Amino acid sequence: MRYFKNDNNGVSGFDETIESQIVYIDKAIAAGWEEITGNWPPKETQQQAQDRLSPSVTSAINDGAKQWGYDSIESAVSYVTSSNPQYVKEAQAMSKWRDEVWAWAIPALANVAPDTTVGAFLATIPDTPPKP
Repeated sequence: MRYFKNDNNGVSGFDETIESQIVYIDKAIAAGWEEITGNWPPKETQQQAQDRLSPSVTSAINDGAKQWGYDSIESAVSYVTSSNPQYVKEAQAMSKWRDEVWAWAIPALANVAPDTTVGAFLATIPDTPPKP
């Protein structure tokens, strides 16, 4: 792929291995568009990686609560004041696990490398505990 920035700072990419796109590369060069192939797409910053990966932590926590039959972690921990002792135990266990996950996630996010995949990032997340 070759990338060009036009006069309006828009970026267009053309695949030089596809014959029908070579004409567009020639037109971009003729129009004086700046070739930015070596700089495009821009590399992800650590802050962008953190912003992209942080919601995956919340999703993983909600997925853990759903494994126990709850709609979300908020629903699961809301049973902490229930009159049903089993629900209280489950709420306490979910709350404890949520805290463990965030205790893991905060330093993990602080040290995440740009372009880390969600799967690689979540590979070491604390496991959902068994139901009490």
